[in-house]
Formats: sequence, structure tokens, C-alpha cells
Amino acid sequence: MPSSPAPACWTGRRLSSHRSGPENHAGRSETSGRRSGGVFSARSHVQRGWPMYTKPEFAPLSREAVFALIEAAAFATVVTHGPHGLAVSHLPFVLDRARGENGTLVSHLAKANPHAALIADGAETVAVFHGPHGYISSSWYPRNPVRDSAPTWNFAVVHCHGRPVPLDGRDTARHLLQLVETLEQGREDRWRMRELGPGGMERRMPHIIGFDLPIARLEAKFKMGQDERLYDTNAAISALGTADPALAELMNQHNTGRRD
Repeated sequence: MPSSPAPACWTGRRLSSHRSGPENHAGRSETSGRRSGGVFSARSHVQRGWPMYTKPEFAPLSREAVFALIEAAAFATVVTHGPHGLAVSHLPFVLDRARGENGTLVSHLAKANPHAALIADGAETVAVFHGPHGYISSSWYPRNPVRDSAPTWNFAVVHCHGRPVPLDGRDTARHLLQLVETLEQGREDRWRMRELGPGGMERRMPHIIGFDLPIARLEAKFKMGQDERLYDTNAAISALGTADPALAELMNQHNTGRRD
């Protein structure tokens, strides 16, 4: 399939090329770069480690779309590098869009978790949020004249890099109230923190550490079939319409306006 060159940086708009570089499924491989795809870095941030493996056409449509994915997921895999290797935990988050160049995440974990010591020390950390994802079967593709594209997996993911900042007891309590408020919103007969009863919060607070994670580098990848033949991608969208409407809708958004 023909390829066309594409810029390697995120400029705040969607990158419009569709076949600039190889794919990441069988028979093809992806290209990667310092600022390919969707990357937002704070001015003072010095990048350490490898960037997320991606392609320019997998860039998000907007920063709003990245924040929306984080808020919809509300739960992330958190990885921190420590002197004895990697610590991995799975935590709920609230996103404060207004604080910092790329927003600030707020969460908490048990002090009994060895990961908590690294959080308290402000060690380098990344929180990984997943959006809609799923297997894309080549059985959905039309024979035109043959189905010669390999199956793949489409997904949306956001990596939030930064150094955690521990919260004091008052700010941790405020975070917990906000987290419950956010996650209970819209529920019938919703639960409220006061239902813990007298002293319920106070008994728990000594065992919890709250923290901010100011996002120094925000990486986003929306792999939604933008580098596949358009008629194949459209066939996959149709097949997913009832089975996985969230993934189908995201694929449709990221392939609208293609001219190939």
C-alpha cells in the first residue's frame, strides 16, 4: 500500500495523513519518535525513558478527547520506578483539568502497600488509562478481491507521566469526598460518605496516603484503523456496531473525512 510522509509532532490539531509508516500488526511494524502521535509536555519537563510506541495518524483529535478518556476510565495502572525495580498498583483517579499545563491527577492508596513509599518520595511514575479496545477480525473485511489484511487490535490509551506529591490529611479527605461524589453521581439511591457513621472516616484516614500527580508528559494513542484501507475499516465499524458500539463510534470519529 502506498505511504505518504507525515509530520512527527503533535500541534494541537489532528494529523491528517493515513499511511505514513508501517502498522503494528502481523506483517507490519510501527514507527516511533520523540513527539509522534499525541504528546503534550510541560515546559519544564525533561523526558526520561522511552516514548510510547505510536504513529502520527494515531494522534488524538484534541486534548479534550484525551481528558475525556481519562475521566471516563477513572481507573489506571500505576507504575513507579524504585530502587528494587518497578512497583505496579491499580488505582482510581480524579482529574483536575485546571491545575498544571496538562492537568493534575489525584488518587490515594493504602500505606501498607509498598508502592506508597515510592509515592511519598515523589519517584517517577506513569498512570496508564485505557479507553475502548477490541479485536478486529479480518473475517469482517470484504473480498476486494481478497482479504489480505491481517487481523489487529484497536485501542485507545493515555499515559500520564509525572512525580507524585503526597497530600496532607485534610487534602486527602477532600479528595476522597470528591472521588465518591464523582463516581456516585447519577446513581439511583446514591451512597454518601456520611453513611460510614461517626468516626468512620477518621478510623480509615491513618491507613491511607493521598497524592497529586501533576502531569508533566501526557501521551495519547488512538489506534482506530486510520492506517487500514478505508473500506476494510468501514466494514469493521459496521460489524462492531451492535457488539461494541463504543469502539465502533470511536473508530468512526477517527476515520471521518478520510479521502483514500
